Amino acid sequence: MENRPSGSGSHVVIAYDATKERGEHELKRTVSSVRLRGDILRAGDTLLVLGVLHRLVHPMGYHSKPCPQDFGTSARAMEEEVSIKADVFAHMLIQSAQECQNEKVSIEVKITAGTPIKKVILQEVLACKATWVILDRHFRRDLKFYEKQIPSKVALIQDSLDVEVLRSYTTNEVDVIEHKSFYSLSKPVSQSIFQGGDLSIDHQSETTFGSYPLSNTTLESSYLMSSSTYRSHDHYFSLDFGSSSKQEKSGHDQQQQHIKNVFRQKSSEVPILCIACGMRTELYIRDPMKFSYSEIQLATNDFSKENLLGEGGYGHVYKGELKDGQMIAAKVRKEASTQGFSEFHSEMYVLSFARHKNIVMLLGYCCKENLNILVYEYICNKSLYWHLFENKSTFLEWHQRHAIAIGTAKGLRFLHEECRGGLIIHRDVRPSNILLTHDFVPMLGDFGLARWKASDDQVMTRILGTLGYLAPEYAENGIVSVRTDVYSFGILLLQLISGRKVVQYLQTDEEQQSLRQWAEPLIESLALHELIDPRIGDSYDTYELYLMAKTSFLCIQRNPEMRPSMGEVVRLLEGENDRFHHLGEQFVPNHTKQ
Repeated sequence: MENRPSGSGSHVVIAYDATKERGEHELKRTVSSVRLRGDILRAGDTLLVLGVLHRLVHPMGYHSKPCPQDFGTSARAMEEEVSIKADVFAHMLIQSAQECQNEKVSIEVKITAGTPIKKVILQEVLACKATWVILDRHFRRDLKFYEKQIPSKVALIQDSLDVEVLRSYTTNEVDVIEHKSFYSLSKPVSQSIFQGGDLSIDHQSETTFGSYPLSNTTLESSYLMSSSTYRSHDHYFSLDFGSSSKQEKSGHDQQQQHIKNVFRQKSSEVPILCIACGMRTELYIRDPMKFSYSEIQLATNDFSKENLLGEGGYGHVYKGELKDGQMIAAKVRKEASTQGFSEFHSEMYVLSFARHKNIVMLLGYCCKENLNILVYEYICNKSLYWHLFENKSTFLEWHQRHAIAIGTAKGLRFLHEECRGGLIIHRDVRPSNILLTHDFVPMLGDFGLARWKASDDQVMTRILGTLGYLAPEYAENGIVSVRTDVYSFGILLLQLISGRKVVQYLQTDEEQQSLRQWAEPLIESLALHELIDPRIGDSYDTYELYLMAKTSFLCIQRNPEMRPSMGEVVRLLEGENDRFHHLGEQFVPNHTKQ
């Protein structure tokens, strides 16, 4: 880190969406990534962690914009939620502030309530004359706006929480914007703010009242947070503004205790499975172990209905928690399952060799008389199928789909090319068998149909799997090889691009069109924009769309010899492989990254 004369420091802004859940580990890791780069922060700089609060949760439960002019939004509610958010962010950054202080960098938290979010960020950046702006990964859809309007150097936080530089120079070619007034509160972060783990009022905090008709609440009283209840899992606040002064004091004490409990640091050094929710994999480095039936019974609350995650041909899957805190998914074989015993042994054998960040890990097993249970690490954010086809409230954004495609490809590459026990053919690659974390890291699961092989030779086998994903040579003749997985992955890529199921009904229920029949002509005629899921709109990267479309086209070739290997698929998706350039030219000629 470069030293500069005292007083010559600049502002470096890390902009977050403050309405989304944040974990302490996420903020710490991001700040650490910025520090360790060496080309962004310098001695004497101020690192401004800016949180934009563009939505409030009313005590009645509905969402509203943080503007008192809007129906149902009170100025006091806005002030108090901004105050709480500022305390939460500051608490999570104490350790980072100490590390930055050693490098002569100070950290400041600023929470600003306002909308639209991109205008808030732009105005705050211009106000502090930031040299760098590092954008939250949730702001990807507006990157073109930020790169055009922000004069500072621009970087983006990746899903891995690494920092990628988008523009390493400043510019003056920005449009003149209309100034708007927002309500904000800023405070420096230091150990003195939270002595002994207790919240105390920071009298150095600075509150900016915009043009809103705010209530006559002083800065000190705004920290009292009358009868506020902080919900650590949902990350929203239920506020009761009709409390008496005695109730206010009680609510304030409860608030302090809640935040102390939420942010009490863990000494555990086990790996984090999900950055967003902080879930850890306690047993990550162990080989599959044998569990007693009573352990699984206790963990799943006696296989209660409340813990039932799903049911398939094999049996039921239950969520559970072991005594040491490890979250599990227990897959219990049905008594009458015809495929149970063979699948049990297949998964046990295959997954004993499969240890990869994009593969669901088998923690152990349990055998009791004719009852067989497989114990997996619990993956916290449901399946890709649910997010593509069943989730009605939100949809997968383009950058998430692209990351899921690459992560899944890397998991399959490991099975086919890198597994220490020999290559493994999954035979059932589809959205239902890909689980996601809250960071949208894909985990390939359900190895009941998997086959272990010593070589890549084709073999004849009984046809199992899901229609629509089966390669022609497998569906017609039972010939299976690693290229059958490649075909299934090609169909999966088309689903990520289009948001369509493998079979689409046309005018009548009798008329059906497969995803492959629909997509191939569009790719061959260069109509790639017609492939895109309408929910995404135009917020996709054209070069990444080209790479995914090209890769899917090659993966679903009828001749298995014409399909790439999964290693080549990964390189194709990442734009690093020109081996199939002559094939790509037949449908996307002369396309280069702009």
